[in-house]
Amino acid sequence: MDRRAFLSGAGMLSMTAFAQSGAGSVLYEGSFVPDGAACKFAFVNDHHYWPDHKENWGGGAQITSNTNRRMPDLAAELNGERPALSVHAGDVISAGGSFYPTPSEYAKQLAFAADLYKRLAHPYIPMIGNHETLEGVYERESQLGAWSRLFGAPYRFQDLNGWRVIALHSLIPNPGGASDVYGIDAAQTEWLRQRLREATDRQLRVVICTHVPPSGWRDSSAFEEILASAPCIRLVLCGHTHRNVIRILGGVPVVERAANVTSPFGYTMVHCYGDGRVILVQKSQHFPADDFVSLKAQGPAPLGSEGERFLTVGGASKLPLTGLKVMGRGARASIHDGHLRLTAGGERAQILVDTAPLRNGRLTLTMTGAGAGRMGGIALAGPDGEGGVEAAVTARYSPDGKVYLARPRATAREVLARDWFNISDHIAYRLTLEVRDGKLRAAWKNMLELTASVDATAGQFGLFVDGGTVLVTGLRVESLR
Repeated sequence: MDRRAFLSGAGMLSMTAFAQSGAGSVLYEGSFVPDGAACKFAFVNDHHYWPDHKENWGGGAQITSNTNRRMPDLAAELNGERPALSVHAGDVISAGGSFYPTPSEYAKQLAFAADLYKRLAHPYIPMIGNHETLEGVYERESQLGAWSRLFGAPYRFQDLNGWRVIALHSLIPNPGGASDVYGIDAAQTEWLRQRLREATDRQLRVVICTHVPPSGWRDSSAFEEILASAPCIRLVLCGHTHRNVIRILGGVPVVERAANVTSPFGYTMVHCYGDGRVILVQKSQHFPADDFVSLKAQGPAPLGSEGERFLTVGGASKLPLTGLKVMGRGARASIHDGHLRLTAGGERAQILVDTAPLRNGRLTLTMTGAGAGRMGGIALAGPDGEGGVEAAVTARYSPDGKVYLARPRATAREVLARDWFNISDHIAYRLTLEVRDGKLRAAWKNMLELTASVDATAGQFGLFVDGGTVLVTGLRVESLR
C-alpha cells in the first residue's frame, strides 16, 4: 500500500465473548480497530499543567485551573488503555514565553510532571516543547538542566515489536533572540540519520514524534530530504498547534494533534501493524470544564474533520458490524478508522447489541456528538428497539432537562430523572448505564449521575441518536449477576 493513502477496507472486529470483567460477564466489546496490531502507544501533547493555578489561560482557550484534577485522571485513563508506551509530546507544563512563572512555580510544575510519570504503569517518553524552560526564550542548552535531571535526554527512541518510535527535540538555541527558533540542529540531524539506518537494517518501521511541526521550523528542507529518502518512516506525529491537521512532507503524512489542555481533553491511541498500517484514534479524558466550556474549546475548529480525528495511514481498516443491529428509517452505520459512526437519516437511529435479553446488565459507551440533537444509551429495549429506558444528553435545554433518564413513549417521553450540565457538541463522554434488580443508574464520567426505578423486564442494550451523528470509540455490554 502507498503510505500516503488514507483508505478504508475490510478487517475483523475485535470482540470478547463471555470473558469475566469484575462483577459482570462481558457479552460484547468493540474497540473498533482490527485485530493483530504489532503494538499500540499513546500520544499526548500540550497538557499545559499549572498546579494550583486559579485562572484559565488564553481567554479560556486553555483550561489550566483544573490541572490538579486532570493529571491523575489522565494517568488512570492511559493506564486503562494498556499501551506499550506513552509519548508526552511537549508543553507538559506551562512555563517559558506566554506564561512566565516564577522560579518556585517552575520547580513546582516540574515536580508535578514528574508525579504524572510516576503514576504511569507503562514506559513513557517525556518530550520538550516550547514551554518546558523557565525563561521566555530558549537561548542555550543549559536552560534544560533542571528538566534533563528529572526526565533524561532531550531526544531519544524506543523500539516496540517491529516498530521504532523516535522523539525529537524541536528547539534550537537562539542567543539574544526575541523569540524561540524551531527545528533540529546538525548534531540531532546526524543522530536521526543513524537511528533510521539502524531501523532500515533491522527492518523496523518508524514513527517520528516532534512537538513543533516541521511547517513551523526555520528550515525543514534537510528533514524533508530525510523523510523522502527513508522508506521505513510511516508517520510524523506533532503537537504545538493544538489542532488536528494532516499534511504531507517528503511523501510522509505529518499529523498534528489537538491539545490535551482544551476540550475534549484529548489524547491519541496509535495502533501499529506488521503490514505498515497506522491507525490513529482520538480519545478523551471525558473531563469537562468545571463551570463553563470556552467558546474556543466548544467548536469543531481545533478538532478538524472526522477524518482528521480518526484516520488510517497506509492501508485499510473498515470492519463489519458484527454483533450489532442497526435500526431506524435511513439509519447508517459503519466502523472504520478506529470508531463506530451512526447517523440518523430520519428522526432516530439506533444500534442494539445482539445478545440475549438481559434483566441485569451494564452498558459502557464512549461517544461524541457531531450535530446530534439528542444521543445516549438504551437499556431493556425490545428486539425491535421499542420501549426500554434511555439515558440521554440533549444539544439544548428542554423541559426534559439537558441530561435525563426516560422511558420513550409513542406520544411523549416519561422522564424518570433529569439534570442540567454544560455538555456541548464535540466533547466526548463515557456513559455507564447499569440495571440491577429494578434499579437503574446512569453515570457520565467526571460529570454527573442519575438514578431511577425501572420495571424488571429483560431487554437489550445499545445506543441512539436523534438527528445528526455520533462517533463511538468504545462499546461494551455485560451481564450482571
